[in-house]
Amino acid sequence: GKRALYDNLGKEEALAIAVDAVVRTSRQDDWRSNPFKVKKVRNAIKDALVKSGVAMEKVAVYKAKSEESMEERVERILALVKNQNEY
Repeated sequence: GKRALYDNLGKEEALAIAVDAVVRTSRQDDWRSNPFKVKKVRNAIKDALVKSGVAMEKVAVYKAKSEESMEERVERILALVKNQNEY
């Protein structure tokens, strides 16, 4: 899970660790099938991106996707997390 986050977050280790940590603390049992639990994880991911201290424009992955909004970034990362078995 951390490796997938690292690879998809521009190889920013601190950001990948922060997102991994918030997903692990905010997820609940059977979270993927419950819209309210998914929203809690989505909000945690968004908070991690905002609080990470990493300027999103400086992350290599996002340079290529400069038109990607914060919500699109969060949804992309949420989809990645949903597909990782360890979460």
